[in-house]
Amino acid sequence: MASKPVHARTASSLHADASHTRKLSTGCAVLDGPLGGGLDSHGITELAGEAGVGKTQLALQLVLQSQLPPSLGGLGGGAVLLHADSPSAASSLARLRELAGAFAAKHARLGATQEKLLENVFVLQIESVEHLWTTLGARVEELLMNKRVRLLVLDSVAGLFRTRDDTRDGERPEAAAAARAQELFQHAARLKLLSDRYDLAVLVLNQVSDKPLGAAQARHAAPWELAASIGGGDGIRVPALGLSWGCAVNTRLLLARTYVARQGEQWPPDDESGGVARRELRVAYSPRLPHDGACAFEVRADGVYGCA
Repeated sequence: MASKPVHARTASSLHADASHTRKLSTGCAVLDGPLGGGLDSHGITELAGEAGVGKTQLALQLVLQSQLPPSLGGLGGGAVLLHADSPSAASSLARLRELAGAFAAKHARLGATQEKLLENVFVLQIESVEHLWTTLGARVEELLMNKRVRLLVLDSVAGLFRTRDDTRDGERPEAAAAARAQELFQHAARLKLLSDRYDLAVLVLNQVSDKPLGAAQARHAAPWELAASIGGGDGIRVPALGLSWGCAVNTRLLLARTYVARQGEQWPPDDESGGVARRELRVAYSPRLPHDGACAFEVRADGVYGCA
């Protein structure tokens, strides 16, 4: 990718530039509360959480929301969905179609239809780390040059890097870890370059890892791990890919799920299915948001909504 000249701008001109101040609403005022109005329209926002907590549900909702005009909390453009979490995006696309039907009914006065909404979503299957790199540098940039796209979603970054065997015969583990960190930084830099060049919001989904900790270990756990922890009990649960990736994102949002007893039940039950899932969105860190801003949410048939 050819570099473009850098021109200095004043702080007042940047503040007056809507492309630097607008937010992508989640479509729910309660969820937008801890996010200061929504997701940033530039840079990388990470959404981390365990499987089934609602990461993909919220991402698909944002894919549709981005198509609304800025006056209604959108970005006025379509979305690119890079699917890397499984060999097929079929289940995600089936859910996207379902959400698009509900979204079209809600915004029918704007002329929205299910098919029109889906035509503005460009889906690419990602098979490997190397495939992601070449896709970002070729097919994605071609789309951004020729289509009005304002959101890029990667689901998920951990699905690529966690399953990769970076060790080579005779290579020390430290060298392999350093090489992976460098590769993570390179991919993050490319995503940020695309964001700046094409006025693009970037949302990256991430998995979490369980880290058992004893009382003594907990006292000496790294501050970034404790700040990003969404676990409890005998350990902590932190976003995957470690400190290297954590330093590469601009904003980290955490989705957590806990179980509470139904009225009249003894807790804990024999298994989690005996309780009611309580989901929460929390801000781990952001350059503009208060730390630990949070709200409860639920996943419904027609989308993700905060609980007042």
